[in-house]
Amino acid sequence: MNILNLFKSKKSYMCPLLNNNLHFTSRNTLEPCCSANIGPALVSNLSEKDSIKEFIKAKKHYIEMFKSGKIPAACKDCVHIAEYKKQSDFRINKITLNHYTQCNCACIYCTQGNRSFEKIKEDENKPVLYDVLKFINELYDNNLIDREKLYIDFQGGNISCLKNHQEIIDTFLNRGVGTIYIPTNNIVYMPVIEKLLASKKGELCTALDSGCSETYLKIKQVDKFDKSVENLKKYIEKAGADSIIIKYIIVNGFNDNMEEIVKFMNLMLEIGIKIIVVDIDYRDIIDKSYTIPKHYYDIVNYVKKTCIEHNMDFGMPPYTQRVLERGFSIK
Repeated sequence: MNILNLFKSKKSYMCPLLNNNLHFTSRNTLEPCCSANIGPALVSNLSEKDSIKEFIKAKKHYIEMFKSGKIPAACKDCVHIAEYKKQSDFRINKITLNHYTQCNCACIYCTQGNRSFEKIKEDENKPVLYDVLKFINELYDNNLIDREKLYIDFQGGNISCLKNHQEIIDTFLNRGVGTIYIPTNNIVYMPVIEKLLASKKGELCTALDSGCSETYLKIKQVDKFDKSVENLKKYIEKAGADSIIIKYIIVNGFNDNMEEIVKFMNLMLEIGIKIIVVDIDYRDIIDKSYTIPKHYYDIVNYVKKTCIEHNMDFGMPPYTQRVLERGFSIK
């Protein structure tokens, strides 16, 4: 065999998340992946670091590792790995801020762990592990951010509980950003969100998960359904509904019935919501082998049909879509 053919047949890989994403975690690490895909830590013990040199060095190391045909153990079987494709722009175009866990809600499906009223009180004055702003400013200073495409995803606790959220958002707005995505329980009305929606720089996502206060209380464990809906109406009145996303996470035994989904969709039509996303309780997707109940498909189909009839956008996270297509999940 010609020695050149050996090199030609050797596979090379790439990871688009490693190339262009950055995730500030509550594990005191800086990673290329979101919490659903635990990849290698680019920087550990981030609270003790004061420069981006280690980040740049680690990122180059893993890019070269993929390119040489080696896959890190933490990335085994990850759906994001692809065959190598030459790329020249390795600037960051997505940053996930998941470095804080403070929240004023106790959703039973929370991926931060088993939340309770005690946990809410415990987190109330709990400081974040590290300040993301220093690192973010260094990324800008070193031209490591795509200022026009940059997508910011606040995915930690609730943004209203993050004490320096205004400073973080202002930094992105002043230094260059495409879109700032804010998932929130919407219990607290925030002028900064109104400003982002009005300027077309922001997206608001609220997982209401219910069509009435009784079901909301069972899932969220706080009696704030009316307040959340009231705040949605305020945002729509001030900034329109084009960038407001309402999510319905199907939770087995709580809101997985047609009566609840009909109430929910009727409410969405009443207040003028234009974008609906259906998801499945994350615990059922990742924690066990789980056969998707038939009535879940009835719920999804009803929402799709209603969205089509009323000119609303329907969405579903890609991984949830794959789970529904195969009919079960595997740990």
